[in-house]
Amino acid sequence: MGVLINIEKAISDYKQKGGKTSFEDSLRQVLQFAQADNNLNEVSDLAYLLATAKAESDYSLQRWESDYICGLTGKPYNQKPCEKALNYYRSTKEGKKNYYTLGTDQNGLPYFGRGLIQLTGKANYEKYGKLIGVDLINNGDLALKPKNSYQIATTFLSQKRGGIYAKNGANRSTFDMAKDGDLTKARKSVNGGSKGLQEVNKYYELWKEVLQNNLGKSNNFVLKSNLITDKKKRTKQIIAIGLALLILGVSGTLTYLYLKKRGNLPNFMKKINI
Repeated sequence: MGVLINIEKAISDYKQKGGKTSFEDSLRQVLQFAQADNNLNEVSDLAYLLATAKAESDYSLQRWESDYICGLTGKPYNQKPCEKALNYYRSTKEGKKNYYTLGTDQNGLPYFGRGLIQLTGKANYEKYGKLIGVDLINNGDLALKPKNSYQIATTFLSQKRGGIYAKNGANRSTFDMAKDGDLTKARKSVNGGSKGLQEVNKYYELWKEVLQNNLGKSNNFVLKSNLITDKKKRTKQIIAIGLALLILGVSGTLTYLYLKKRGNLPNFMKKINI
């Protein structure tokens, strides 16, 4: 459904409440993309998207795994990451898998974490590439294009999942779990565990407060569906007023003609010529 957001006001409120980011311009772009996003249906959806983005990329649409090793935090690389990062992708330290053994794209690069929520793994690149209509399997770097990066994030968070994520037999998306208050499972559906849980939950509450405090005020956050409903109401009101004026006008004209024919026009109406 998308949202209408007073972006500068939202960012200002976020910072006043202690929110921080090294990528304010990217946060601004995320909020711009949100205005046309049909995956967002509730205030909580946008709040959880932003909370997840804070933990995974600090709102940067162009973050990639271990970019800081190369001195390119939040900045694209030229053709490929530096050798230190590539060595990290090959390593198996602390139980990490060697990404290269899990497949590479046509550029010879593995499917390491990229984008707003750090999409990782060949299966995810294939699945979400198909869902957003972009060939991420052959070119993983397309996940770093800002629009793709954003679409991957909200598509991922809005996908229904079964198994441990279901509730009362119904599959749930990450957005659903957050809305249900099932925040540990919501985080697990993104991260695979509880790493970053406290940070995500903190920013989830912060963003809900920022958005809810301004709901319906200066269009800081208005669901487009609500806006459409409001427009329909206003249109009906205008039509009703128009009909009332039309009826009043016709009635007045008929009354005037009747009185004129009978010669009973009041003095103030005699100068009127119809």
